Amino acid sequence: MTPLSLPTSRTTGLLAGAYAVVLGALPTLLMITMEGGSAGFYLAILLSVVLLLVPSAAPRLLPGSARRYAWMGIGMGVMLAGVLISLGVHGIWKGSEVEKAARLLSMLLILFAALRVPRRILARAMLGTLPAVWAAAAIIGWLALETGVRPATQQFNAVTYGDLTLLFGVLSLLSLGLPVTRFTRIEATLKLLTGILGLVAFLWTQTRGGLLAIPCFLLIGLLVMGRRLGRMKILLGLVLAAGVGIIATHDGALRDRIDAGVSEYGDCSADHLADTSVCIRLQLWTAAGYMIREQPVFGVGGGDRFRQELERLAGQGKVSAMVARDFGETHNDLLYFLATYGVLGGLGLVLVYVAPALVFVPRLWRGDERSRLHAAAGLSICVAFAVFGVTEMMLRDMRTASFYAAWVALLLALSEPRRADQAEASTAS
Repeated sequence: MTPLSLPTSRTTGLLAGAYAVVLGALPTLLMITMEGGSAGFYLAILLSVVLLLVPSAAPRLLPGSARRYAWMGIGMGVMLAGVLISLGVHGIWKGSEVEKAARLLSMLLILFAALRVPRRILARAMLGTLPAVWAAAAIIGWLALETGVRPATQQFNAVTYGDLTLLFGVLSLLSLGLPVTRFTRIEATLKLLTGILGLVAFLWTQTRGGLLAIPCFLLIGLLVMGRRLGRMKILLGLVLAAGVGIIATHDGALRDRIDAGVSEYGDCSADHLADTSVCIRLQLWTAAGYMIREQPVFGVGGGDRFRQELERLAGQGKVSAMVARDFGETHNDLLYFLATYGVLGGLGLVLVYVAPALVFVPRLWRGDERSRLHAAAGLSICVAFAVFGVTEMMLRDMRTASFYAAWVALLLALSEPRRADQAEASTAS
């Protein structure tokens, strides 16, 4: 060992630890601050660049990994290409929309930086879902008790906030088989309680659309753990799922919202311009359909163009004046990107979900158990954003796009299969 090797090892070890802390802090920053999510993301990008520049003893990727990630990167880049082409065709520049697409593409930068961090250190970032859920539950519970109505959080609207709370609760449950501390029993208990609290807090937000994702989460959990779970554990999982279903159907406020949604859908057939929650969504989706048919290749353009098109359609009696005045998006990610940026925008969004998901799916059955569980967590994020995005624009906000890119990259790195003879990187030893 040379005299300089110890300080270098210590420095890179501190850098690896800081990287895990920053990535782990993103969920909590997302739930308790207005700008912290973006600030944390910028710091993660900075640390990623530094990690890629410093020497590393990180193990080599398995054969084919670089090629697979290159194809994933091309898929993720379609979104940015679609945005730039559409803006260029319409002679518009909207820096925030270009940056959002670039943040999604930065998944590759974070991924290759994360692969240089020893996995035992990087895995501690998964603990970040725990404070995020407890903080979210405290905010939701306080608002519900204080106002007596559906919680209206400052960070996001109730739908997005509730969906994120549910996702973080699910990630906490999936990490039950991924201990990262010496206190395994305490850690497992805390993760189980956090997962249950996340589900309960989600129900407090009375978010209907998020319920659609719960069967998807259960399926992913059974796929990755079914062969290794005993009968009693499977039964426990089914009982927990049934309990969530019972709570959802017997919670008065949530049941009333579900009943109201069914009733509103029926009312829309009689008055398609009714300004109710369901009818507003149907109006927005219909309006997006008009825009897609009129401008299928390049969309109507970014910036304020969607809102301007809504005003035009309101003048034609196709949407209500309130919808044209108060809404500038579709409450549906795919329809928005298709209507705004055209075919490349819509394809780009699909690839944002599918490109990493196609990497995660084979890993549900390959590699060691920790890799499989991390793959299940990563796939859960991809599926969650796709399902949540049917009734809400999850990628409307820069902060949620940043979280998606950073944590999908984190879980791609954690689920990356390694050779049996590959030792953990020694940079943090």
